[in-house]
Amino acid sequence: MKTYLPHYFKRIGILFVFIAIVLSCIGAVDDFRQGWVDGGNSADHGYKELKAHPELYQTINPYLTDEEVKLYVSISLLFSILGFLMYLFSKEKIDDEYIQHIRLKSIFQSLLVSWLIYAAVKLIFPKYQLDGIYILQMQLIVYVILFQHNKSVEFSEEEIALEN
Repeated sequence: MKTYLPHYFKRIGILFVFIAIVLSCIGAVDDFRQGWVDGGNSADHGYKELKAHPELYQTINPYLTDEEVKLYVSISLLFSILGFLMYLFSKEKIDDEYIQHIRLKSIFQSLLVSWLIYAAVKLIFPKYQLDGIYILQMQLIVYVILFQHNKSVEFSEEEIALEN
């Protein structure tokens, strides 16, 4: 897999992901507030049921409209995916064929793992709908985790081999 961005774009990508987390939390502030006010009194009811029947819980005056919430969530998704893609296409400090091999291995593993997770969710919760953009985001998250894991495992095995 070819990398096109300099190493410092890894940090920019991580910053984008943190911005996405903050924007996502801002978009969900009314849900956080409702959960705090409700105090677990509506634990017997699901989220969709509570949204459809507001008489089941205490209502709050929302800070954001539904359009603003959708905007925050969309911008959050954009920042998250851009951040992970920057991280994905950035070079390592030492970028050689061995790192490229680990990248390729991690991509194949992340595709397999993310689709297995998706299949498990569909088997357990058949009515749950997951958009393609969320599947892509899950694949990118799984790739970053697997790449760091594979890199640490491969280099620790290499150090053990050099010691012997």
